[in-house]
Amino acid sequence: MPLPLKILILCLALLSASAFAQEDRLAAAREAIASEDSRVAITALDSLRATGKQSPDLYQALGNAWFEQNKPGMAILNYERGLRLMPGHKGLKNNLKFVRAEAGINALELQEFFLVRWWRSAGAVLGASTCQWLALLFWALAVIGGVTWYLRRRDMDEKKRFALLPSAVAFLLIAGLFFAMGNSRLSWLSNDGEAVLTASSAELRVAPGADATLEETLPEGLKFRILDEFDDFIKISLEDGRQGWIPAAAMERI
Repeated sequence: MPLPLKILILCLALLSASAFAQEDRLAAAREAIASEDSRVAITALDSLRATGKQSPDLYQALGNAWFEQNKPGMAILNYERGLRLMPGHKGLKNNLKFVRAEAGINALELQEFFLVRWWRSAGAVLGASTCQWLALLFWALAVIGGVTWYLRRRDMDEKKRFALLPSAVAFLLIAGLFFAMGNSRLSWLSNDGEAVLTASSAELRVAPGADATLEETLPEGLKFRILDEFDDFIKISLEDGRQGWIPAAAMERI
């Protein structure tokens, strides 16, 4: 057997073993949650996440385990992380809505334009790397088609000549579409400007500092956008547009 083929088979075997190991850990965590041993589930899932393995199901199981521990903030944080990987995941959406209601958080549900929702879902299904490879493939087809048309335009019959150039242009447009989708997906995954309040509560103040004027006390599980940082405080913008400063230790980035 040729050496490259042996290497390919070995890589596939390792990937399969890794996938089975991940499924086994997820199954063990679900059993721990079912047996009301959520601490064991959290430990198992965190160790799996520490290896770099991420999936919507992992974050859903982790969120469920934290909810069993009466930590709605950590539950919401993990549901949000899972939805970042798969925006259309119904289980994560339903769990997030339920936990928010249980925590008394009235989140503003802004309906996305259906094309934006489709764009994000398609990017999540394909993945950033697949989009980039498809962009490269269609770009190569466009270049080949354009060069072929230029070099052989006088030798081709009229139908082929007029069909080849539009095809090359279409391939170029498709390449641009996949390139934009891949970049959009990478930008979405790397966005660390959103966070969730994981402390039991936090005091929202008009300026950074424990002596600044107190505006209100925020509940656990609230989602917000990070605007600025100063010392041990961060400036945030809530979903309803209000702004203020809270301790940085009270939150975790999504």
